[in-house]
Amino acid sequence: MNDLWVRLRPLLLTARTLARATVFSVVHNWPLAIFSLVLSFAIWFLVEDVENPRIEATVPTEEQAAIPVEVVNVPSGLIVGEVEPIRVFVEAREEDVDELRAADFSAVVDASQVGAGDIRSLPVTVTTERREVRVIRPEPRTVEVSVVATVSRELPVTVVITGELPSGFRQGLEAVDPPFVEITGREELVDSVDEIQATVSIAGLQNTQTFNVELVPRTSDGSRVTVTLSRNRARVTVPVEEALLTRQIAVLGGATGAPARGYTVTDVAVSPSPIEVTGPRDIVESLSAFVVEDADVSGAIAEVIESRELDLPPGVSANVDTVFITVTIDPQIGSRVLRVVPVFSDTPQGLELAAGVYFVEVRIAGLEPDLARLGLDDVTASVSLAGAPPRFSRHQPEVSVPEGIEVVSVAPLWVQLVAPPEDEPEEEEAATDEEGESDETAEEDEAGQ
Repeated sequence: MNDLWVRLRPLLLTARTLARATVFSVVHNWPLAIFSLVLSFAIWFLVEDVENPRIEATVPTEEQAAIPVEVVNVPSGLIVGEVEPIRVFVEAREEDVDELRAADFSAVVDASQVGAGDIRSLPVTVTTERREVRVIRPEPRTVEVSVVATVSRELPVTVVITGELPSGFRQGLEAVDPPFVEITGREELVDSVDEIQATVSIAGLQNTQTFNVELVPRTSDGSRVTVTLSRNRARVTVPVEEALLTRQIAVLGGATGAPARGYTVTDVAVSPSPIEVTGPRDIVESLSAFVVEDADVSGAIAEVIESRELDLPPGVSANVDTVFITVTIDPQIGSRVLRVVPVFSDTPQGLELAAGVYFVEVRIAGLEPDLARLGLDDVTASVSLAGAPPRFSRHQPEVSVPEGIEVVSVAPLWVQLVAPPEDEPEEEEAATDEEGESDETAEEDEAGQ
């Protein structure tokens, strides 16, 4: 440390001496010092003007974008048409001119004095924040401004959903705030707006989300329209929840009781079945069928229709609340075996039926109600004995039944024909006695005479 101080001490003493001499010179020769400073600045500016002189030029160049003109102080209820952009004539350092762009300038037109329907040339005011740039004049100095009255119209906000939710999730009904916005602008533009769209992407969502989205006025073909909106953005809430399972489930029902005698149940149907049910996945997957109370058909002779309310598990809904059980009742097909006393005809001359009991065995079929209504005289049988020999002979009876009754079979009938029996001897003696008495009576009559 001592060695370093020994080495630096002479340098510090020399610097202090020079500083004292400089201060003494400036204090005692200050006019000369000021002159030197001014001369230095003059020489610097002279060199700057030679190497980088100030020039005048029109910017931006023709190859670059022009300066847009903003129309300010437009009276309420009016709207201005598009204004042609301008360029500006400036003075600036040569090196700076090539760097100037439209964004370096602000061009403004004051429209506070215009009225509806005016087409006026208004002066343009151009400013810049570049300190080394001086605006000389805008080119052109004025621009044409057309003014028309605005019209307004209220439209609902239409939410456009894009993207898809992950498997196992579903989207609820979205909500938008505000639900309506007012658009203002030129009449032809306002009339061309078909809807105000708020586009939301739900790709990958697994829960409810709220989006702050831009509102875009569009025509019916999807083109964007330049109008003013009362609100430029909207909050769209999209509910997303775990998906509910939807399945087709059968509904089962039957019939209880017995129909009237002679009738039978031929069909039982539940309508509608199957039905569409929706609910939590675990509950819906466990369902196999809904069983409803049977329809009572006791004593029924025609179709029976009864309604049934569905008993759904909690959290499960169906596309219907009520089902109908339809039980078809039809008459039974039955049969009977009857013994019918026949009516004989065409008995050969000199013959007669042998003594006995004759009946025809007939099997008939038909609807049970019809069979039950048959009377004793409704089924008849007739047998023709024409040409029958005087002994046992086989005959096929003719059977007559009411309409709707079918003759299934008729058993053949064996009939015995015999000759009538001869007169007995007692009858002959009686006849002889009668003849003798007649002769005696005749003789007595003659003797009396």
